[in-house]
Parts: sequence; structure tokens; C-alpha cells
Amino acid sequence: MITVEVFGPGCAKCQATIRTVRDALQMLGLEATLNEIRDPKEMALQRVVFTPAVRVNGDLKCTGRVPALAEVTTWLATAAEAA
Repeated sequence: MITVEVFGPGCAKCQATIRTVRDALQMLGLEATLNEIRDPKEMALQRVVFTPAVRVNGDLKCTGRVPALAEVTTWLATAAEAA
């Protein structure tokens, strides 16, 4: 199972990132656990400085920007192949 974590306080960019991840999952027909991490203390513990940030199966993929759909699709397809 793929685990995707989106770090951020819930701002518009964070919500856009979550939508992009959901769209990519739907396009690929994959199921994943999608966790939104909004707690600043948890973000600090995970060493996330810039938000939004995306982590797929423990690997930090992007910080400080909304990733493109093509990027997220690639990350998820790669994670699905490795599983």
C-alpha cells in the first residue's frame, strides 16, 4: 500500500496539493493512504521547513510548492511498481 503525506497548515496551496495527489491516484487507479499533517510540531519533527511538502512511502518528494500532476503521477507509479 502506498502512503502519501501532505504537510502544511491547510492553506490554499496545501489544498491544491492534496487535490493534485487525489487526481493522480484516480488517474492511475491506485489506492493509497493519504495523510494530511497540519501540526507544526509534527512538521518540525519530520524536518519539513517549507510547505506544502509531499512525502511518498517515506521519501520527501517536494517542498515549498504545489507539484505538477505529471510529477505526482510519476512518483505514485514508481511507488506502485516498487510495492
